[in-house]
Amino acid sequence: MPRGFTEQEKKNIHNRLLQCGKETFGRFGIKKTSVEDLTKQAGISKGAFYQFFQSKEDLYFAIIRNYETAQQERMYRLLSEESSNDKELLKMVLLEILDQVDNDPFLRRLLAKEEFEYLWQKFTPQQLEEAMTADIDFSSQLVQTWKKKGKLKIDDPRLIAGVFRAIFFLFLHKEDIGRESFSAVVDLLLDSSIDRLIKE
Repeated sequence: MPRGFTEQEKKNIHNRLLQCGKETFGRFGIKKTSVEDLTKQAGISKGAFYQFFQSKEDLYFAIIRNYETAQQERMYRLLSEESSNDKELLKMVLLEILDQVDNDPFLRRLLAKEEFEYLWQKFTPQQLEEAMTADIDFSSQLVQTWKKKGKLKIDDPRLIAGVFRAIFFLFLHKEDIGRESFSAVVDLLLDSSIDRLIKE
């Protein structure tokens, strides 16, 4: 790290880069955003940026993982609660997340086909493996919790992680599905998936 930064300053700069990146990528996209744009907004030098992230794509990946971790922690907390209707609880939590995706400029742009395809090529195999492993670990936590409740029909973490990813990636095909019918399609797929996963 650049000499003179305290541990608290390093933490503050890291968090500021995450926030500035989320705002700037959400407005302009990955291709039209430069490292200079990010450092200017964060108030640091270009040299300092590379002490925290190897590239703007590396920062983008960190923002995605930060968001996913926060959502997974919240989702796990909510789904661990006692409920008289676990199917409705799971659907409510998933719909809240999907609504956030639909209304967050960063996430909307991420799930635009051109942006997503560009990033998919730029992320390293290690980064993609990290994301996949985190999804499976999260699903494993849910499986253990819900098995104790006796609520699961399917207890394969990889399959459950795949279902969650498939629902999330529906936004990549919003135009193909049709904007007018998109919400109804999502609702139907959620009901079908949850019915296969959760016992009455």
